[in-house]
Amino acid sequence: MRLFHWLVHKLTVGLLGIVQKFLSVPTQMLFAGEGSSRQLARHMVAMGHRRILLVTDQVLIDLGMADNIRAAVEGAGGELFVYAGVLPDPTTAIVEEGLAQFRAQACDSVLALGGGSSIDAAKGIAASETNGPVESLVGILKIRKALAPLFAIPTTSGTGSEATFAAVISDAQTHRKGFLADMKLVPLGVSLDPALLTGMPRGVTAATGADALTHAIETYIGRWSDDEVRRLSGTATRLLFEHLPRAYHDGQDMEAREAVSVASYYAGQAINHASVGMVHAIAHQFGGLYGTPHGIANAIVLPNVLDCYLEHSPSALAELADIIGVGKPGQSDTERAKAFVQATRDLLSELGLATRLDAFAQADIPTVANDSMAECRQYPVPHWVSRDELESILHKIAV
Repeated sequence: MRLFHWLVHKLTVGLLGIVQKFLSVPTQMLFAGEGSSRQLARHMVAMGHRRILLVTDQVLIDLGMADNIRAAVEGAGGELFVYAGVLPDPTTAIVEEGLAQFRAQACDSVLALGGGSSIDAAKGIAASETNGPVESLVGILKIRKALAPLFAIPTTSGTGSEATFAAVISDAQTHRKGFLADMKLVPLGVSLDPALLTGMPRGVTAATGADALTHAIETYIGRWSDDEVRRLSGTATRLLFEHLPRAYHDGQDMEAREAVSVASYYAGQAINHASVGMVHAIAHQFGGLYGTPHGIANAIVLPNVLDCYLEHSPSALAELADIIGVGKPGQSDTERAKAFVQATRDLLSELGLATRLDAFAQADIPTVANDSMAECRQYPVPHWVSRDELESILHKIAV
């Protein structure tokens, strides 16, 4: 049975890898630095987008985070209409509601403001406007027509959704998560404005930062990694180790906030080329079964999966050790890889993130193992984790 699963994995990843090589990742307009959200808003109007639907949540509206964007749009001669109905884990109903407002106001473009949920909802709205119901777009390369022009301003640093070709929209009735994957979902332009990040609570900074770190590491060590991926994810890893603790301890540190947002963006770009891995396969099960926030789930799983990789594929982890400065001359790959895994544990500990999942009982291990292995078949992991190895990982996490 193990051989069968391994063969299915090899075949699936091989075929997806061939497809991946032929997909062209769109080039985005990037506006970075304090005030860049206003620059992006003005640029949208200059491009001819004069009736913009802002897709966000009510909390950000109440905090006044859309005020400067509205002023920039109106100052440039455009109009801004607001859909603030986004909730965590956006559903098909939210997409339909936002689309109805887009059409009622005769909007010509979509601007996401918020975390991954708002950006994913905006992707769903922009895709549905030109391609039909979002339910019909779930899957790989199901989007036939270009989206309504889509732009994004992230207010968290972690999901990377502002850079990726994916979106997650849950069915409003069953709550089953639907994954949309198509290069047309990459926003045309992005603003990384640290001024919108300074109010992020410590816990959110930690969880979203762990998400970005997981993206960076999994893309760097995966089988689809190449020179471009290693440039993006290696830089992201270095920036996160250098600046995430600063952003966590001092939320007003503008330099640290900007660096972490750039790291999240780079890691998201790397996903477009290299996908993710076993950490995400497990973390997704915790999100589905227990509602565990994705970044927290990643933080719990990440070091344990890296421990498993030490024996089988230490060289990429050793390179990451050198990138963050914990590798020493004369050390073997395994020694440097161990130093990197320990540094990762130390970073996650400094961020106050858990090492075990209270909701995860030992009795749930078979279910989580089955579903994790099924999902992982599509990921270019550096080492195919056996059922015994996976259950060993899960025993360390369960209570």
